[in-house]
Amino acid sequence: MAVSIKLGIKQTQKLALTQTQRQSLELLQLSNLELSDRLAKELEENPVLEEDTVTLMPAVSAQEGELISEVTKKLSGEEGPDKGFEDDRPDYSDVPDPGYTASRDDDRKRDFIENAVASEESLKEHLLWQARLSIRDENDLAVYEEIITSLDDNGFLAADIEELAGRRGLSRESLMKILDGIHGFDPIGCGAASARESLMIQAAHYLPGDETLARILRDHFPDLEQIRYDRIARALGATEEEVIEKSKIIQGLDPFPGRHFSGKTARYITPDVDVRYVDGEIIVSLNDDWMPSLRINSYYTNLLRKKSIEKKLRQYIQDKLQSARYLVKNIESRRDTILKVVKAIMGRQINFLVRGPGHLKPLQQSDIADEVDLHESTISRVTSGKFAQTPWGVFELKYFFVSRLKSDGREDRSSDEAITLIKDIIARENPLKPLSDGEIQTRLKKSGIEAARRTIAKYRGQLNIPPANKRKKLNLINRKGGT
Repeated sequence: MAVSIKLGIKQTQKLALTQTQRQSLELLQLSNLELSDRLAKELEENPVLEEDTVTLMPAVSAQEGELISEVTKKLSGEEGPDKGFEDDRPDYSDVPDPGYTASRDDDRKRDFIENAVASEESLKEHLLWQARLSIRDENDLAVYEEIITSLDDNGFLAADIEELAGRRGLSRESLMKILDGIHGFDPIGCGAASARESLMIQAAHYLPGDETLARILRDHFPDLEQIRYDRIARALGATEEEVIEKSKIIQGLDPFPGRHFSGKTARYITPDVDVRYVDGEIIVSLNDDWMPSLRINSYYTNLLRKKSIEKKLRQYIQDKLQSARYLVKNIESRRDTILKVVKAIMGRQINFLVRGPGHLKPLQQSDIADEVDLHESTISRVTSGKFAQTPWGVFELKYFFVSRLKSDGREDRSSDEAITLIKDIIARENPLKPLSDGEIQTRLKKSGIEAARRTIAKYRGQLNIPPANKRKKLNLINRKGGT
């Protein structure tokens, strides 16, 4: 079959971003910590860019002139093909960094060592260390390693026992014996298939003679989860008070023993902006005191004035010079945009600054976009991953955008107000007669907020408040326990 090829011209419209526009968008969505890393990388890779604190050399010395001459020779190929450049880029290893001293290099090395963070021991490393103390031969260690490396972050073994035994050429009994050994490693209960099994292992280890405790975990775990202590008591022929005491022991165990070794470190938040409300005026300042003052290194601009400079070297410096100017310009643009957006957000949320959480007004990103004459995607970039220090604590900027709820018509009400009211209503309820979601709905309506039951259930879940039936059981247990 013959294939025909046709040539033609087609006119289309396409939006293309320039290099500086792309960089501007990238910088805008970076937090202060991320921007710090970005600037450090730029300062390292771009010789034309430098911190303002560096003392510049006013002129090119004779020694530097000789080094530049050697670089020019390399560019022209006078020293042979083996001393040229990779990817048509010149080798500037011989050109000294202005202001560079040996002590400066020593300071950087010392800072790196002082700021180095020691890695924490993982769950698998902790268990393997104990396994090496328990093995009889290398074959046992290989089995231990296969089991331990199959554990998840909770310390549970999700792999099939039969499949593991088949791969190692072991009987199920031999594998279970090794697995039982892992169950006794610190933390106790690792290698179990579920939270229930892990609790059973811990109970047998810490309280080996408590048969009632073992039976509750083995035979009545679903009732334990649902706080149906009366059913457990009837099945065991015990009093409800005895079951409650056993449940308190179980609460002291750890259903997920591996989580302490999950490797997840605490997240430290550095606010990007500081917001204050003083004498009726909103004051917003960017926390960028750490940011170095950048400038163009005059050493390289002077070098460009020389007519004898080699063409490739000139092009390289010009590219780096343009990149440095783009960066300085875009950092200033980022600063102005963040301040403008945050001021607009806080101007809409003055009630929050005065009265605190629970008093946010309905606000959408599109509202701010219209006010500051920016695209909604730009507002999203500004507010994502950035935090504000306020008189009421540190909050992510996205926190100040809340949905609008139906009201009685007097004024717009927000989901933030509804959540605060729900928390307050439940805190003041009769512990022996907790309010259902329907009753909470009625009280919200009296306060001028209309919300569906499923919405109330969602907000209650965000507050980690259980439903009315569970709250009643927990309140009864606390009363019986004397708490």
